[in-house]
Amino acid sequence: MPVKTGQTRIEKVQYSLERIAFPGTTLDILSFENGPSDLEYYANEHEAISFMLEEIPAVQYDYQAVTIGCFYDPGLRELRELLDIPVLGICQSSMMIASMIGHKFSVIVGRKKWIPRMSDNANLYGFERKVASWISLDLMVEDIHKLNVQQIVEVIEEKCLKAITEDMAEVIILGCAALEDVDVILQEKLGIPVIDPVAAAFKVAESLSDLKNKRGISTSKIFDFEQRK
Repeated sequence: MPVKTGQTRIEKVQYSLERIAFPGTTLDILSFENGPSDLEYYANEHEAISFMLEEIPAVQYDYQAVTIGCFYDPGLRELRELLDIPVLGICQSSMMIASMIGHKFSVIVGRKKWIPRMSDNANLYGFERKVASWISLDLMVEDIHKLNVQQIVEVIEEKCLKAITEDMAEVIILGCAALEDVDVILQEKLGIPVIDPVAAAFKVAESLSDLKNKRGISTSKIFDFEQRK
């Protein structure tokens, strides 16, 4: 989590991911005590990236993969360049999975401000034509954290139904790491797949770490992610 995060939330996310982990997988949730409270603004993102570039390389050999818990995928290219282990962004991972289980997907975001950056990333990743719509909740991250699961579901459900009926979305992606613990409930209500991006990236990270261990496959270092000698 490239932000300052309370211990209660860290434990909550860790418990959630441990429930879906493969046998033998261990995980740590890393955050930054002096980091920004959220990445609502680009200046905050720059600050978070600086913390990640300073601290993550020093501990990379304790791990087999890293995921970045923000839907902006901050620092993704920089960390892929620096690290010798797979690095996953939750946006790219969830879009990849969504594209394999449905023709088009809609993305739930907190605010309209987020959409230009996330839309640019979808284009960069090659998924722009797969996006049926971007759906804003008109809520900041701090507002989302104040809501309980049932309240979040109520806010999202109607907007998702509209995305299905009007935009022909076949999959819903929860486009914020703060939208946790609602994917299964929404999936049952909507009748289509709903992707929690943090869980999606975690499962992709498990698979890539396994491929690295058994086949030696990791981030290519010859062009885009070439390391400084």
